[in-house]
Amino acid sequence: MHFDQMNNHRATFRLTLAATALGLAACISNAAGPVQAQLPIVQLHVGEHVVKAELANSDLTRQIGLMNRQNLGKNAGMLFVFKHSETQCMWMKNTLIDLDVAFADSNGVILNIEPMKAGTADIHCSSGSARFALEMNQGWFLKLGIEAGEQLHLPEQAKDTQP
Repeated sequence: MHFDQMNNHRATFRLTLAATALGLAACISNAAGPVQAQLPIVQLHVGEHVVKAELANSDLTRQIGLMNRQNLGKNAGMLFVFKHSETQCMWMKNTLIDLDVAFADSNGVILNIEPMKAGTADIHCSSGSARFALEMNQGWFLKLGIEAGEQLHLPEQAKDTQP
């Protein structure tokens, strides 16, 4: 093989090796998927029950939600605050724990509660115009006898959305 051809093959090999290494690094760094940054915690009441909920009130925090979490505390959840009161839908992509979601209108009245299975692409929607959604461990609402019509009592800081 001529010297110039050998250098061309080495350059191609190095480029291929570098591209492969970068590709593997990207796969490894994204293997677990996105993880939610530390979010503000708000205390709210569902009927007479106290919940400490992480506040997902921006496009990014709502998109990531509880993805890739291994667990959720006993009376802990995530409160999604939407920009507009309309039909809202959720899914469980990259979510590792079974959850229930309670959709609530702009006054905090629960419209419906939907069970959601971890890792599924099933779509779960509000039964009417919702401004809030509260995700809790699966069975939490049922165990406490909380149904549609119950009131979410939200602090004022939990009602605003961010860009």
